[in-house]
Amino acid sequence: MRKLVVCAALMLALTGCETSPVSPDAAKQVSQSNIYAFSRKSGPDDARIVFTQDSGMASCFGAGMSVYLDGKLAAETGQGQSVKLYHAPGPAQLSIKNNAMCAGGGQVGLVLDLRPGYSYQVRGYRDMWDKPQPLLGDPAPFKY
Repeated sequence: MRKLVVCAALMLALTGCETSPVSPDAAKQVSQSNIYAFSRKSGPDDARIVFTQDSGMASCFGAGMSVYLDGKLAAETGQGQSVKLYHAPGPAQLSIKNNAMCAGGGQVGLVLDLRPGYSYQVRGYRDMWDKPQPLLGDPAPFKY
């Protein structure tokens, strides 16, 4: 029994707490009560940002993430959830941070150069140290 516990602890240490990608099509949609801004188009040329949080109970015990656009809280996601946000064309700062009591640092972001009428897939994952990371995902931005 002792060997089993030691092996399990060693496997967890080697694999870390990384999360698993979830396809935006397979993800659950964030409930309307957890979307605070950027949920509707403000003009016909607005770009769409589809943010999908990875799944993984070992990472921060499945805690969610806060998603910010240009410094404003846009939504709160849970593991395996996706949210569609809309923003005017041009540069936009998308940032995320861990919710709850999850370790792993503060807000981390990326700048998106949004094109009129294009859709962008952004994956939110946690690295092996539970630090949140946004990543422009596949497919490449496309006209929607």
